[in-house]
Amino acid sequence: MPPRGVVSKADLAAAAQRIKDSPHVRRTPLLRGWPVAQGVEVLMKMESLQNTGSFKLRGMVNLFAKQLANTGAARPQGCVTMSAGNAGKSFSYLASREGLPAVVVMPDSVPKERAEAIRSLGSTVDFAPLEGLSGVVQQYVDSKGYFYAHPFDDVDLIAGHGTVGLEILEDAPDVDVVVVCCGGGGLVSGVAAAIKHHSNARVVAVEPAGAPTMYLSKQAGKAVELDTSKYSTIAHGLAAPFAGPISFENVKAFVDEIVLVTDDELREATRFMWEQGFVTETSGCAALAAVRAGKLGDLTGKTVACTVSGRNIDAAEMLHEVFNHKL
Repeated sequence: MPPRGVVSKADLAAAAQRIKDSPHVRRTPLLRGWPVAQGVEVLMKMESLQNTGSFKLRGMVNLFAKQLANTGAARPQGCVTMSAGNAGKSFSYLASREGLPAVVVMPDSVPKERAEAIRSLGSTVDFAPLEGLSGVVQQYVDSKGYFYAHPFDDVDLIAGHGTVGLEILEDAPDVDVVVVCCGGGGLVSGVAAAIKHHSNARVVAVEPAGAPTMYLSKQAGKAVELDTSKYSTIAHGLAAPFAGPISFENVKAFVDEIVLVTDDELREATRFMWEQGFVTETSGCAALAAVRAGKLGDLTGKTVACTVSGRNIDAAEMLHEVFNHKL
C-alpha cells in the first residue's frame, strides 16, 4: 500500500472529472516553438493563462467539491486559508461563488496590491507575520467553525493540481522531462504523481536558492520548517515557511530531483517571457529558469515541458524586481 497521503491514480481520475465538470477551470495550452536551448524541444504549460492567473484554481476546485459534498446538510459557516497571493485569489473566487464567508490570512510583508485583489473578490484579509500564519488560521477554525483550505498540503488539492500533469501527457505523450516550480510542494506533488503514474518521464522540481524548503527537506529525510528571517528571494510565491508533510511524501515518492535557481536566473527567465509577449511572476518562471541556466544537464534531443504559472504581478513590482535590476 502507498503511504498515507500519496496521490493515487484514482485520486487523479476523480479530480480530473470534477475539474472537467467545473465551469471555472480552463484547459490551458501546452505551447511549442520556444527559442530556449539549441537541440531541445521546450514546451510551456501556460497555467499563467488559467482563470485567476495560476494553477491554484485547479486544486481549490477539487478541494471545495470534496469538502462541500462531504458536509451534506451541515454546510460550513465559512472558510479560511493562508496565502501570499495566488492561492488566496483562487480560494476567494470560489468562496464567493459558493456564497461562503471567507478569510485569507496573508503575510504582513505582501504588497498591498495583492491584498486589495483578494478583497475585491469578496474575502476578508487578515495580516500576520509569516511565522504566525498558521496560528491565526487555527483561530478561525476553532472560534468560527470555518473549514481550512490548505494552500498546498492537502491530498485533494494536490490531486487537483495533478491535472496539469495529465494534460501535459495528453498533449505530449512522449515528453522526456517535466520541470515544475516548487514552493510548499503542492503543484510539483500533483504533477509528479500524474506523470509517474502514467509514464517514465523524469520529473524535476525547481526552488529558489534563497528559500530551498523542499530541497532541505529532502536532505533531512522529512518535511522541515525554516527560519523565515533568513529567506532571501524575489520569488515570493515559492518562499513557503515549511514543506507540507503530505507534499513531502509525494515529492519523495515521485520527484526525481530538486534543483535550485538564483534570483538573477529568475529575473532573466521572467524577462524572456515578457519578450515573448507573456506577463508572468518570477515564481512562475522557476522551471524555465532552470532549463535556461543549464541546471538539468545535457538535454540534447529531449522534449522538455515546463510549467509556467502566475501572472498576478503589478507593473510597479515587475519594474522594481525584474527590469530595473542590472544583471
